[in-house]
Amino acid sequence: MKKRRLLLIATQSLFGTGLVSLLEQQKDRLAIETAPDVKTALQRSPAFQPEVVIYFRETSRPEDEMLLQELMSRHRARVIHCTLEADRLTIYDRTYINHATVDDLMAAVLK
Repeated sequence: MKKRRLLLIATQSLFGTGLVSLLEQQKDRLAIETAPDVKTALQRSPAFQPEVVIYFRETSRPEDEMLLQELMSRHRARVIHCTLEADRLTIYDRTYINHATVDDLMAAVLK
């Protein structure tokens, strides 16, 4: 089975480490690359060609939103934006899930 290429952008290393541990439970289905910020992700993305991007930040920043749009347009990647604001997931097909669970995240990644 072909693995789905997932790029994780986590500005908080503790959260990123936990999320990588969670995602590695699907290592037979996912190839995972990490980046500490959106600018670094844009630099790494041409070689990795992500199909799914998970972006975690405590709060949204407008400049990151523009960079995420660029990432989506370059690679046609599905972007999942996680914030700590009400445990919210924003999936860039404009799906919003309030009080999101781990199952919601995994369903969005593997969709």
